[in-house]
Amino acid sequence: MSGRTDPFRYLLLAVAIGLLAACSRLDLAYRNLDLVIPWWISNYLTLDDSQQAWMTPRLEKHLAWHCSTQLPEYVAWLEQLDQLSQRPQLTVTDLQGQFAQVRESVNNIAVQVTPTVLGLAKGLSPKQMGELYVAMDERNAELREEHVAPSLKDQVTARSLRMRERVEEWMGPLRASQQARIDTWARRQGDYNRIWAENRESWQKELRNALYGRHASNFPARLTALLQEPDDFWTPDYRKAHPAAETSLAQLLADLFNSADERQRNALREYIGGMISDLKGLECYPR
Repeated sequence: MSGRTDPFRYLLLAVAIGLLAACSRLDLAYRNLDLVIPWWISNYLTLDDSQQAWMTPRLEKHLAWHCSTQLPEYVAWLEQLDQLSQRPQLTVTDLQGQFAQVRESVNNIAVQVTPTVLGLAKGLSPKQMGELYVAMDERNAELREEHVAPSLKDQVTARSLRMRERVEEWMGPLRASQQARIDTWARRQGDYNRIWAENRESWQKELRNALYGRHASNFPARLTALLQEPDDFWTPDYRKAHPAAETSLAQLLADLFNSADERQRNALREYIGGMISDLKGLECYPR
């Protein structure tokens, strides 16, 4: 499932995680995060001049922190992936370990930006609150129209196509048997799109409730929990479905790697190597 992250969850820097998975010009995109992030925020609410002036130095601080502390962690993660790619076979456990590291990276970002999110949230006007809620509702409607409204058959087809595109970006063209394996994975996810959308909207409902009381003494604790412990707010259906979905994804990726020919494995190693080079070549990367 794809879609922009909610505006207050991983507000400033979650973009950087996505760059690792999806950007062919990672170096160019990362250098422009100071422009991308304000544009992204503006999709949800309009900051006034004083709020922008307050935000700018904090954004610069967050980006400097991210480049000096997190990018080396990303490089280490990619180097681990490169080492894994040298193995003849991968297991589900191997991939689940990589997923855990990504979750840790996202949590590090959430912890880092929480004070800034709290400060921004406390200063929102009623008009900005309304603007935020309208933008969230519109985005939810778009996601439901794209991912939930279509028939289950069409959802499966789209899910399979998205996965093929992502895998081929890393490994190059897939063989028919590998495409069939992705199709099987996509079918087995069943009604996951609806469960995901309902969980997203449930989290947003908790966010709205917290923002209504943003001047209360317990607001910092409530918003901090939403940002840093989002799984505490999962719906029962999502709590049940998510572990199985993650295991299924790990099994899919292991199967695709284990069935890869030498051309595909070389393409994978080249792609990983290119990402490592891009990150290490950034001007802000610690030397």
